[in-house]
Amino acid sequence: MMYGSRMRANLSSLTPHRFSISLRAKLVCCTALSLAIACLLLAWMFVRQQVRSSAESSVQSGTLLAQHLAQMGRSSIVAGDIPRLHQHIHEILAVNPVAYVAVISPSGDLQAGFGKGAWQEQFAPQDPTHRRFAATKLVQLRHQGDMTNEPLVSAISLSNRGPILRETIDLAPGELLALAAGIELPIFYDITVHVPRYPLISEWDPALQLTLEERFDGLEEDTAHALIPPTVVQVGISTSLLQQSLRRLLWQAVIITLSTLVGGLAMAVLLARRITIPLRSLTVAATKLAEGDTVPSLVVRTRDEIGTLTGVFNHMAKILHAREQELRELAHSLEDRVTARTQELAAANIKLQELDRRKSVFVSTASHELRTPLTSMKVHVANMRDGIDGAITTDQRRSLGRVEANLSRLQVLIEQLLDLSQIEMGEATLQIEPVAVGSVIARTAEDLNALATERRVRIQISLAADLPQVLADPAKLQQILLNLLHNAVKFTYPNSTVEVSATLLPGGDVKISVADAGPGIMLEDVEKVFQPFYRVPTVCKQSNGTGLGLAITKLLVELHNGRLWVETVPGHGSRFSFTMRPIPATQSTIVRAVSHRIPHQPTVQR
Repeated sequence: MMYGSRMRANLSSLTPHRFSISLRAKLVCCTALSLAIACLLLAWMFVRQQVRSSAESSVQSGTLLAQHLAQMGRSSIVAGDIPRLHQHIHEILAVNPVAYVAVISPSGDLQAGFGKGAWQEQFAPQDPTHRRFAATKLVQLRHQGDMTNEPLVSAISLSNRGPILRETIDLAPGELLALAAGIELPIFYDITVHVPRYPLISEWDPALQLTLEERFDGLEEDTAHALIPPTVVQVGISTSLLQQSLRRLLWQAVIITLSTLVGGLAMAVLLARRITIPLRSLTVAATKLAEGDTVPSLVVRTRDEIGTLTGVFNHMAKILHAREQELRELAHSLEDRVTARTQELAAANIKLQELDRRKSVFVSTASHELRTPLTSMKVHVANMRDGIDGAITTDQRRSLGRVEANLSRLQVLIEQLLDLSQIEMGEATLQIEPVAVGSVIARTAEDLNALATERRVRIQISLAADLPQVLADPAKLQQILLNLLHNAVKFTYPNSTVEVSATLLPGGDVKISVADAGPGIMLEDVEKVFQPFYRVPTVCKQSNGTGLGLAITKLLVELHNGRLWVETVPGHGSRFSFTMRPIPATQSTIVRAVSHRIPHQPTVQR
């Protein structure tokens, strides 16, 4: 059931949003966009190619007419036969695409020329004997200094203000759209050719079966007779027929594009239906499956990826139904298992508590039973060492001293075990009363004066000026300080100082700290030093101890509702601190600094 609810949550997060686009719409839109871009690109390339081809065809026709006029009219220009030149011009002008014909002298004057329609107005008289052609100046500015025999082709637009020279003979996209809309564009191709300055001699070539026209070089000597000034012929070709054919071509491209687009969209819609209908069935079945309903196997209609997905879904639905049944059976038996395991853990916990209680009772009883014979052994050893029971040798006295020292260590261990067991069993009692912290610190320092002198360690005490009394058991407080100060003296390097300080915290508690100058404690051992029988590996080999002092100290501090912690830097010593509660304000008596009552602890030099 948990699995089903999780699956329903996942499906609810995958529910399409209100304004989401379906897969069918995405597929149709992507197909339509791809087809539209492809058709437009192909149509544009085709139209541009046709425009270029038609323009080249028109320019080629105009070039042939202009070259023909230049060759035929040369003799009339040389002879000054203007009527004959006009006849040639009218013959060229009779051709349908030709809009104007002009023969221009080197000075720019119009020797002869005529135009059709609006171009007739562009042949204006300058004076009674000279005429000018409006398009001549535009073409001459563009081809000034170009004396090549190749034809010079330009495009000119005729507006109400006169002819305007175009930058290129190609049609811009906007002009093609205007053509498609049925707008006639006043665009003309101007072909300018130079009239041959030397006469051409016709000669029949039997090999090529052609009549070749070549310049007669022999006439170069008679320049006055054969050479004429540089004269050009301008022929204007109208693009009206070209525009009509392009208009038909554009509409054909539009129709082909629309037909291709409609056909592609129809195919995309059919393909989208074949994809989305099975997916919709899968979605409905998955929703029912998430709600925990039994879903019948879906029919595999195709053999493509959708069919494979349908088969995988049917297999998954069977597995999910089987696992859900297993989970339900497991859920029924899980509660019984948890109850049984809980009972087992409770019984084990009771057993452990009983074992721990028996251990504490055993340790307490054994400690009590060992104290009496141990005390008797120490008395007899002391009598023997002092010679009360008879004379002994020096070696015997030395051996008895070692026995007495070991008996003292054993007594300390038994006392610590007894204290630890009593605290763990809850049998430790505290005699709470107001205690002056300075006095307890002073007495503890006096007790350890001999050990500090032996180890050449100086004990320095620092107390706050107005330190309040604390609520504590004087004996237990002195035991806490004795354990901490004894460890500090034992682990501090010779010729160093152990600092004992007491300060008042902002919260009102009294903080007592013991800082040594020893090797410090590794960071991974900080939390372990307060465990019973644990000794720091770096110092356990160079000192004697049971590992119970700090554990007992921590328990005693907690019995006083205080807190014990350590601050250490490996290689630079440690600082153990604990807190004690002060007496209430109504009972407090301020204890002045007692440092003047603490005897001076001399530093022993080597």
